[in-house]
Amino acid sequence: MPLIQFCPSCWGGNLIDATICVRCRTPLSATRPIFYEQKLMRTLHHPLPEMREMAAILLGQRRDQQALPVLLSCLLEETDTDVLCAISKTLGQLGDCRAVAPLVQCLAQPHSLIVTLTIVDALAALASMGCWEALDVLKVPPPIAERVAEAITARLETLNRFYY
Repeated sequence: MPLIQFCPSCWGGNLIDATICVRCRTPLSATRPIFYEQKLMRTLHHPLPEMREMAAILLGQRRDQQALPVLLSCLLEETDTDVLCAISKTLGQLGDCRAVAPLVQCLAQPHSLIVTLTIVDALAALASMGCWEALDVLKVPPPIAERVAEAITARLETLNRFYY
């Protein structure tokens, strides 16, 4: 079985001695260094959901603001439950109010309960960091399931204790 290397642009499999990706024609030689955060952002498009999930978690732990545009686009495109949860949590950790509208858009879409509750947690995290748009959404959410409404009420009670 031949050794395989993966293209950093399209994640296509190539023989180990290939110099150009057979899928996207990107040179495989290391011509310029790629910073760790850039590798993590590229990994958000990896074909394996576990890799995408881990990349989102690590970006959240590193609080990398440069990842925000990539995370926002992935949030709206992603279909895997675990990856959606990781991206939502990371957006809450970053504390940037630009994440509110995409999170609300995702909240309004039918997802599993765990994804919806993670989005609520992310909005609560943003609200606790002073993002008032997130607090407004939690006070008047889009049409949601009863269980999600209960979770929002609990988060609002926590925020009220935090601010008052």
